[in-house]
Amino acid sequence: MFSLPGLLILALLLAGLGVTLWRQGGLAFSPGALSARKKPGVLFNGYSAHADFEKECRYCHQPLTHIQGDLCMSCHQDISEQLVLMSGLHGVLENVQMCFKCHSDHRGSEFDPRKDAYDNFDHAVTRFSLVWHQVNYSATPLDCAGCHLDNEDFKASAQNCIDCHGKHNTTFMVQHLADFGENCFDCHDGTDRMASFDHSSTSFPLEGSHQTVRCVECHIDGNFQNLALECGACHLEPAIHQGSFGSDCATCHNSEAWKPANLNGKIFDHANQSGFSLTRHKLDYAGQTLECQACHPGGIDQFTGQTCIECHAEHDQVFMTEHISQFGEYCLDCHDGFDRMSNFNHADFFPLEGRHAELGCESCHAGKTFQGVPKDCVGCHREPEIHAGIFGLQCQDCHTADRWRPAKLRSHTFPLDHGNQSEVACQVCHPKSYVEYTCYGCHDHQPQPIEESHRKEGVSLDELANCVACHQNGG
Repeated sequence: MFSLPGLLILALLLAGLGVTLWRQGGLAFSPGALSARKKPGVLFNGYSAHADFEKECRYCHQPLTHIQGDLCMSCHQDISEQLVLMSGLHGVLENVQMCFKCHSDHRGSEFDPRKDAYDNFDHAVTRFSLVWHQVNYSATPLDCAGCHLDNEDFKASAQNCIDCHGKHNTTFMVQHLADFGENCFDCHDGTDRMASFDHSSTSFPLEGSHQTVRCVECHIDGNFQNLALECGACHLEPAIHQGSFGSDCATCHNSEAWKPANLNGKIFDHANQSGFSLTRHKLDYAGQTLECQACHPGGIDQFTGQTCIECHAEHDQVFMTEHISQFGEYCLDCHDGFDRMSNFNHADFFPLEGRHAELGCESCHAGKTFQGVPKDCVGCHREPEIHAGIFGLQCQDCHTADRWRPAKLRSHTFPLDHGNQSEVACQVCHPKSYVEYTCYGCHDHQPQPIEESHRKEGVSLDELANCVACHQNGG
């Protein structure tokens, strides 16, 4: 235990230490010198830099009694004003009173607390993103001074944008200014979108292909007022149906694409909806565009085969007379617009060889169907069960159109004339499937003697069924 004199000495030391700390304002605990950086001609509460009150710790630190951010605002009243008015840079920041998260100090007299905030600053809070402003035109990093020529206040001016982009492409910038004016931030927010502008809020929402049209294609000479909304104001009526369908384009077309059109609420495809393609009816015999009225003189929803006969007869009367005599007047029974029966050669589509040459047309073209008729064997011939799923569907690899049997075997190591007789029928050795075989279709099956004789030769029961493994040529 301490003696009475010792306690007195200890008390005096603690008292002296307390007085010293009180007089120095806690300076003994300072982690380092404060910044001496200053802005010429600007004073904060009578001080030009933090270093001016370096020994007055209580100006920034009053734990348990004051929030540090409030102490900062007592000097930086311009920032406090931004918070009240919700203006300036600090007026849009979250947790702005936690100043130390962006600005530190006690890192030497040359340290700049303001630049310390750059690395942690989210530029998106300024309502202008840096997504497209990471590098400048020379592909080097774009620093703050590239846009904020006044490094003290970091004020951004549209003139900075104009100067920078104008140096890169003067012609474009001159035209852009002429089209849209000099207030860059009215349209741009850094992500290449027009800031806060939604075209759907106007009387003409941009949908479909209209979304890819440049603004100046509709807003000529910077005109954004009183634009005509009718299709005909921008799109000339196509000559192919001029005067046939009226001026309400939306009845058949939409902004997704001009083609295909819509008719009666359905996507219009002449081939699908009428059964007749216009593939070979785009031009008339004179080489002119074949308009709708040429085939539908009584209206777009009316048509008779007589129209075909009259048109083609005018071009070649002799041919048309013979054609009608041979095939009749029902043109659409045979013609679908895709075909070109003149000089028709069936071999160009499917050679009629062997047994196929003997068939009547209706055997394959039932109901006078000429389009989409299958060309693969399996389209008409069901795959035999004996090799279903084994050899694939390329029947022509083994069979011909002359006859189904015999097939052409590409490889068969076991002699087909086994026993010096004529070729053995496939089913004798392959009664169930061509990938399985048995020798007992000819040879008697006596299990015990066979197993006994083969066991003596070292053949196990598992190997016994695979006769060809030892009797490769049937001997």
